[in-house]
Amino acid sequence: MGSGPSGGRRAFLAGAAGVATTTAGCMGNVRNLVGRQEVDQLSLSIATLPASEDPYAVRIATRLAENLRRSGIDIVIDPVRPDVLFRDVLVNHDFDLYVARYPSHGDPDELRSMLYSPYAEESGWQNPFGFADLTLDEILDEQRTDEGEERIDTVHEIQRQMVREQPFTVVCFPDHLGAVRNDRFEGWPDGGPGRPPDYFGIDRVGSESTLQLLLGDGRITRNRNPLAVEYRNQANFTGLLYDPLIRSIRNNSLPDSEPDPIPWLAGSVEWTDGEILSATVRLRETPWHDGKPVTARDVAFTYEFLSDTSLGAFDTPVPTPWRRGRVSLVDSVAVQDDRRFRLQFTTGNRSVARRSLAVPILPAHIWRERADSAEIAGLELGGRTTQALVDSNEAAIGSGPLQFVEATADESLSLEVFPDHFLHTGHDDGIPDRFLEDRPFERIEFTVAPSDDAAVEILLEDRADATADGLQASVVPRIVRSDDISLTARGTEFFYHIGYNCRRAPMVDPNFRRAIAGHIDREATVADSLDGYGIPSEVPLKGQWAPGDLLWDGEASRPFFGTDGTLDEAAAREAFQEAGYQYDSGKLVRRGPT
Repeated sequence: MGSGPSGGRRAFLAGAAGVATTTAGCMGNVRNLVGRQEVDQLSLSIATLPASEDPYAVRIATRLAENLRRSGIDIVIDPVRPDVLFRDVLVNHDFDLYVARYPSHGDPDELRSMLYSPYAEESGWQNPFGFADLTLDEILDEQRTDEGEERIDTVHEIQRQMVREQPFTVVCFPDHLGAVRNDRFEGWPDGGPGRPPDYFGIDRVGSESTLQLLLGDGRITRNRNPLAVEYRNQANFTGLLYDPLIRSIRNNSLPDSEPDPIPWLAGSVEWTDGEILSATVRLRETPWHDGKPVTARDVAFTYEFLSDTSLGAFDTPVPTPWRRGRVSLVDSVAVQDDRRFRLQFTTGNRSVARRSLAVPILPAHIWRERADSAEIAGLELGGRTTQALVDSNEAAIGSGPLQFVEATADESLSLEVFPDHFLHTGHDDGIPDRFLEDRPFERIEFTVAPSDDAAVEILLEDRADATADGLQASVVPRIVRSDDISLTARGTEFFYHIGYNCRRAPMVDPNFRRAIAGHIDREATVADSLDGYGIPSEVPLKGQWAPGDLLWDGEASRPFFGTDGTLDEAAAREAFQEAGYQYDSGKLVRRGPT
């Protein structure tokens, strides 16, 4: 369109005005008609993290925003600190679009949590998009009961449907980069320590008994609540404090293989197949950090509590915003004695049911009193919330191999070995030998580094042993030039994605979301924004779970509107027009009243 109304539109409006001067009682109708032609440029915001917290995320957001501006959208990038971003997105649902990493473990049942319609109004990583598709809901349920190749095919179909509907747009899997020294400790896993068992697989060199690690994300120094979704990533640090019944442990000699499920707090798990799948679990002998024994009643409490943190006190349950999908796999828990209980599951598939055994077990004598109502500024839940979800849990009394000592917010965290943990008391049947040798350390000191460059400098000055939560690619040249520190890397299951708030117009429209998705060039993004340390993808799963027709071959099934990272503006605008949207003076517009 040109800079003003077309001649036809001007003539129409002039004619309408002439009729209005001679026709009594019609002026209101004309106002309504004119008002329907009022237009405003479409304005959207992209929430993400600042460069100091996640330069990859803000670079992806910036690249997307620049391309959307070329397509006529008034776009603003809103970088905020992690707890604010995830509170707005996961709890308050107050966003248009966002760019962030999804803390995936690569399990296909995660897709049910992400996309299941009944979760759309809950808080947390379960369907933060507000996406609803009843047909997809049925398929998400099917993958919980299917077995073998049939389940693989079902998971493939879920991802094909996801790519068609675009409730979120997968961009890439980043590599996890770390830097380590080998003069005091060695045997570091690829990428440095990640999941909790990694810490007990390293070896001490010499007499140093304190492991000095660096953090880029200081949220754990302010909040140690394993249920507080805005403060957690993959729960790697709270996992040192709280034990699950089983742990999935990587085979370091086969880094691309599926993790092995290892009985952890559970000394044994005996499965019983049948019309209803069940398992009888025997707990290891081990205490909480305050000396009280861990019992089967704590386990039963945990599953009840995670299903409803109000423990039935509210009219509507308040489930955990973290691990909701895992807890939904448990139908009931029957306590048999202090150390034995029986679980019944909502699925007959063992591999799926096993996910439910990986939630952190909580001490009932501490968490039961956190079921009370809480009113917290910044939380705008549709219903009420509980103390359990907002308490910072400073003391963090769990049963894990490490116990809390002290912390200074945004500066440091000190943990020390819990000597009464089953790893150190002989109640360790079934635990891999590499975790049972001499303790590699007695204490861990985590220090928050102000930047990745500062972290590398601290390592070079021999004031730390390794990074604990990853580094950005920008510091790789400094690391590889040094003889004192080493670069270590691994592939990841978590992925960067663009999330859409499907509760709001125009994101409610899948045609609009598909047009947005065409504004990101995954190959160029990995090359430029991640300096090549990542793998482009348009699906959230890898390996056998990724459909063959959607495996990355250099171009997405819904390709970028352009080449080599350069947007073809004509093609992009045509996509919006084909989706039913209009332009006025080069701007994508939304209609509104006068």
